[in-house]
Parts: sequence; structure tokens; C-alpha cells
Amino acid sequence: MNKGSTKAKRQENSRCENEEPTRKPGTSIAEWIVAGVSCLALLAVLGYLILDGLSGRNGAADIIVLPAEVTAMNDGYVVEFAANNRAGKSVAAVEIKGELRGGEEVVEESGVTIDYIPQKSERKGALIFRSDPEGYELRIFASGYSEP
Repeated sequence: MNKGSTKAKRQENSRCENEEPTRKPGTSIAEWIVAGVSCLALLAVLGYLILDGLSGRNGAADIIVLPAEVTAMNDGYVVEFAANNRAGKSVAAVEIKGELRGGEEVVEESGVTIDYIPQKSERKGALIFRSDPEGYELRIFASGYSEP
């Protein structure tokens, strides 16, 4: 064996040990999986936004007001209610009116404003009357709103 050839082999081996291992060319399976999941999430969000934008939100709000409970107080009676917005449109400054009727005559009126009722949701409130609602016909209804 030749001294020069041994020395050359040692230098070559030391160079190979100092070099960093090279990465295989191409995209790994993990990268393809992450890309696929991201693409599906993006398509789902875009699909939802398109469907939401095409849905019928241009119509009027559908507000149903139902009395819940009547409670006697020192100075009158509290009538709790639930206002349901069944439409796909949010509304603001919703005027709720209540009437106590004796036949065709309105005996007493009360009103309250609900700041905001989102689409397809419910808000609760109360009206206060001086007369006992049990002795009269109670009507509670939404009388107006504005767009937020």
C-alpha cells in the first residue's frame, strides 16, 4: 500500500463526515397531508360564505313576542316576555308594546325597547303595568325596529 493513497482516503473520509446530509428532492407525505387539509378547510369556509351571501336576508324580520310570567310588585305587575326573531335578518331598536284590553277598549299600555335581536335568536324583557293583567286581555307585540 502506498502512503499517499492512504492519506488521500483519510482526507476524503474526513470531508464526508463534515458535510451535512442532503435532503431528498420532492415533497414529503406529511407536507401533502397538511396541504390537503388546508385546502379542504379553505374550500369549506368559502362555501359557507357563498351560501351565507346568497341566503335570503333581504326580507323583513319575523319577530314573535310571547308572554312568559306575570309577577306582582308593590306598584304594579311585571310581565316578562320572550321576543324571538325567526328571520335570517338581525334587527336593532326593537319596540315592544303591551296592551291590557277590556273588550275593544285599551285600558293600559306599556312599552320597552330591546337594543338588538340577532337573526334566529331570542331576547327576554319585561313590561310593567299598574293594573292586574289577569283581569284583562293581554296583547304583546313588536311595533317597530331599525336595521343595525
